[in-house]
Amino acid sequence: MTRAGLRQLAAAGLPALVAAAPIHADAPAPETATGWSGTAGAGPIVFPRYAGGRRAQAWPIPLLSATYGDAVYIEPLRAGAYLWGSADKTMGFGLAVEPRMGFKAGDAPRLAGMASRRDSLEGGPAFDWDLGPVAFSASLFTDLTHSSQGGSGRLYLVREWFRGTPLNLGAFAGAERLGERVATYFFGIDGAEASAARPAYRAPASTNLMAGAAGGYRLGRAYSVVFGLQTTRLSGGVAHSPIVETRLSSVGWLGLAFNL
Repeated sequence: MTRAGLRQLAAAGLPALVAAAPIHADAPAPETATGWSGTAGAGPIVFPRYAGGRRAQAWPIPLLSATYGDAVYIEPLRAGAYLWGSADKTMGFGLAVEPRMGFKAGDAPRLAGMASRRDSLEGGPAFDWDLGPVAFSASLFTDLTHSSQGGSGRLYLVREWFRGTPLNLGAFAGAERLGERVATYFFGIDGAEASAARPAYRAPASTNLMAGAAGGYRLGRAYSVVFGLQTTRLSGGVAHSPIVETRLSSVGWLGLAFNL
């Protein structure tokens, strides 16, 4: 998939960071819902040019945070569908997708002379379990676009702090395990790219830590202000890659949305 193709996915409500994480990670609500509900709007999103880079970029995009019945959900950093749910609707199993951004040589000085890393769309089975005080989410992804041809896994704990009031707010903390192929593709340096200042490097499988929050504030029956912020800390072998300028990568968005 080309970078333009993933920009189109971002415009559809899936803006991405290399270590994206879901704010919507809970199972379907206990009541049975029909049709679309949530918010649909637009606003700027700010994110790094590449994971580990200091330079940021901003894009105006549509921002979706919506569910269709008890089956489908679309969030700014993730989309998925439930294939099975428990009778009390506290557990759900299905499929989810998240994009992962690559880079070009012109995105930062440390990337000069390197080959482009293609964007990829990762997806696979996902299991969500509402434990009451928090919700647990686990996903096992593979590269669907054959860029890195590798896999990754995600574990999150999600808590809703406010819901049903003018302010809706949820927060999460978790970890992402990058397989060796994914880590090497996005953080490695092969012999042809190596130089005196940038030695060859093969990144091992690594675990990144993540935390963030997202929500909205109702301005009335028709509109809401929507917002979100998440930070990823690169760890293990990927953090020691010669192309990494900073271990912390953050993405944030703010917009105005219609209430569906």
